[in-house]
Amino acid sequence: MLRFDPNLRWLFTEVPMLDRFTAAAQAGFKGVEIAFPYEYPAAQMARLLSDNGLDLVQVLAPFDWEGGERGIAAMPGREQAFRSSMETAVAYAVQVGRPMIHVMPGNMTPDLDPERCMALFQENLAWAADMAAAERITLILEPCCTARFPDFLYHRLDEGIAVIKALGRDNVKLCFDTFHVQMEEGAITPKLHEAFPYIGHIQVGNVPGRHEPGTGEIHFPYLFGQIEKLGWDRWIGCEYTPSGPTLDTLAWGKPYGIGSAR
Repeated sequence: MLRFDPNLRWLFTEVPMLDRFTAAAQAGFKGVEIAFPYEYPAAQMARLLSDNGLDLVQVLAPFDWEGGERGIAAMPGREQAFRSSMETAVAYAVQVGRPMIHVMPGNMTPDLDPERCMALFQENLAWAADMAAAERITLILEPCCTARFPDFLYHRLDEGIAVIKALGRDNVKLCFDTFHVQMEEGAITPKLHEAFPYIGHIQVGNVPGRHEPGTGEIHFPYLFGQIEKLGWDRWIGCEYTPSGPTLDTLAWGKPYGIGSAR
């Protein structure tokens, strides 16, 4: 059976962050994702997860999201900041169950050379992947659609796969986000099959509103069936904005043991 985890920055926002763990567990989830958990001490986070029977599935390497950054891994002049960011993320991850770490490259401003930035991205990732591998941690790369991230370094799955191939590290994988893939490329089922050997994580959000399954153009029962046929045995992240109160928007999850609070 497929396993789903909510991104707590998006779901269960009706309650404070530290109460979202219990809310997620009571709704039947066994894992969660948190973009930037670093404001909470790792020991506290580990207790929250343990007390609620949850795995922490994925985090982001830290950077200034609120200040407009969309990663720093491809930013010239930020090499030391990137290394510090990765050291923080890996040290934290080790203490909270070794979640995957999503590494974001950043936005291309007019003064930057995209080719140089892509080369730097790969250089930084090679260093980060080797450090993470020593702690048995996987790094995740996620191309993001032009509609939401117009200046992002890369937008298409083939660009992400090219980076993974160039690096040749077993612990660098692709995040297949249904919202970004459908918005940028379409043909989501063929794209899933083509990218599958490189995928380390899947996230779901419907198009065009990035709401839950059942609210847009992607027919998720069919897509979930395809994912199962491919033998997927890892997590699927729920990274969408619920169209109403979270518990009222989980009907899609009933076949997978997810639904109203127990």
